[in-house]
Amino acid sequence: MKSTTTLSAIPIRTPYIDEILTGTKTWEIRSKNTKKLGPVALIRSGSGTVVATAKIANVIELTPSLARSNAHRMGMTVEDAETCAGCYAWVLEDVVRLKSPVPYKHPSGAVTWVTLDEPTTHQVNEVSNSSRL
Repeated sequence: MKSTTTLSAIPIRTPYIDEILTGTKTWEIRSKNTKKLGPVALIRSGSGTVVATAKIANVIELTPSLARSNAHRMGMTVEDAETCAGCYAWVLEDVVRLKSPVPYKHPSGAVTWVTLDEPTTHQVNEVSNSSRL
């Protein structure tokens, strides 16, 4: 029996997804921790499309001083970053903007994670690989 892996995807609202795609934001801030490290897809919330792939390299619980000193990684001002104490920074690396967004079916109620089906995962990986060139 053939084993395939599906990608987990993170819905991210505009303008934050745009900051990640341009590289000005490398930490995605979430209220919850995750144990999922490694490759993920990035979804532009409300668009019905996967727009990038990335790797979650680390998860960091934010203290007030850590948030202040890394505000630039969070795409925030120092003052706004202070409000993130107690949140988690999902550290994104190897972000690849897809040359053409890949449509997917958004399951009802999915907020933090979406598990892409096998055909969508395959298409995202193909477009991601060709977008690296």
